[in-house]
Amino acid sequence: MALPEDLVDNAYSKAGVDFHFLAPIYFNNTKARDGLINLDSIVKIANKEGHIKGQNDIVNMFFVNAVDEKKGPLGRGLMGGNLTFITLGNDTGQENIDMQAFVIAHEVGHNLSLKHAVDDKNVPNSIPNIQGDGDFKDRIDPKFSLNQYQIDIIHKSPLVHPRVDFLEKERAAIAILDESYEPYFSQLQIREIEAFTNSEVPTNNILEARDYAKKKFATAVIDFTEDEKRCISFVVNKVNTILLENGITLMANQPWRFIKIEDWLCGGFAHTRGTYVILSQRHIDHLTKTWSANMTVEDKKILIQKMGGLLVHEQMHSLQRTFKSKFENLYTHDWDFTKALVLNDNSIRKDQVSNPDAPIAEWLIANPQKPNSYYWIRTLLKETDGIPIMGKDFMDKVFIVGNNNGKISIIESNDNQLVYTTLDDIDFYKNAFPTTRGLDHPNEISAYMFSDYFKSLLSNTKPFKKANKKSSKNSILFIQWIKKEMK
Repeated sequence: MALPEDLVDNAYSKAGVDFHFLAPIYFNNTKARDGLINLDSIVKIANKEGHIKGQNDIVNMFFVNAVDEKKGPLGRGLMGGNLTFITLGNDTGQENIDMQAFVIAHEVGHNLSLKHAVDDKNVPNSIPNIQGDGDFKDRIDPKFSLNQYQIDIIHKSPLVHPRVDFLEKERAAIAILDESYEPYFSQLQIREIEAFTNSEVPTNNILEARDYAKKKFATAVIDFTEDEKRCISFVVNKVNTILLENGITLMANQPWRFIKIEDWLCGGFAHTRGTYVILSQRHIDHLTKTWSANMTVEDKKILIQKMGGLLVHEQMHSLQRTFKSKFENLYTHDWDFTKALVLNDNSIRKDQVSNPDAPIAEWLIANPQKPNSYYWIRTLLKETDGIPIMGKDFMDKVFIVGNNNGKISIIESNDNQLVYTTLDDIDFYKNAFPTTRGLDHPNEISAYMFSDYFKSLLSNTKPFKKANKKSSKNSILFIQWIKKEMK
């Protein structure tokens, strides 16, 4: 069922608030769907299964057949919280669509700390209101939906963010630890923690080591300067203009949310966590060299190309988490990757490098010459005497993986050694894309390719024109995918 998103947006338009609906997540639980278990139990199960997203800064809507065994239309929105349960009718008439929009807008209103009109002396119940009585159509009409008192409350909600959001230290220290979209800290190993934090881990206990990593990451966040905010906002606005001019609304509509870190964390490399783009001081200083009040046209173009190219790369990682099925379709249907969980080996786990933008190594490359045989690329740490150095002490190994009756595991030699090769030995794959970077994971391939695609839009040149001919198929498929899935 398509949600009446435009009507919900319209109901809050007087407050200047626009709802950004992410891709739906399917929660397979019949009792929860049919209201046969209470809401607290549903939330507990959903949280355990990883369905609750964000750090209390995203509304998690549960669309169900019944709430506490009661059929709709009705809902339960957690006052000042990030959870709401909604059950809607199945009719498709305009009156029913107005009702659906009202129920959604009304329940999310509770998340935004709005009380029912009968419980709030500042909201007259004699005229239509999003929290009051009246016809559904009138209650979501921006002429009536909200008064100034309610708008002021909405603007104070932690669920309402600016389109370009720079997190101050307190919020950033929480956001940088977000694992609601995928596991990260919970799978880190000691050697990679040392590389990421540029410090010796003071314990051999893996749980204590992961807690140490969290503390180090949280203490690395710092505040943006006002000038940095102005510069990044300028670039984001220019980027969004280019994206919208070319019909790429998916990225343009995705909020841009930034965290700034000290240079020692993760080698100062740009990366993401959840929906946040993480930039180091050194990276920002390098990218903002040409920023000034007296920039020439050429200076602006260079700034947008360099910083904009990086930002769209990182924003792709945000989209990969929030619109997962779109990317999985690209990887499997267009690029012929195979999604599978490989039985990991302790020797690999010990030296693993968990890419924050692609922490789950779940994509295999089919061996075109041997059925049920695959290649699995892993970035690992080299053997070192001291703390591994980010980038310098990384290496890629391509493990040979087999499928034996559904059991996906690394092939071993006769002397029980893991069988692996290098990227140079699978040139059919290495030459299949117009980028030489990020080949260890399709998340990185698509991010690098989109950055190049964006730069071609900026310069009004043909995308991937310098790429090798063997990559033309995947390049064309990627452009077609952008036009279909990112519009």
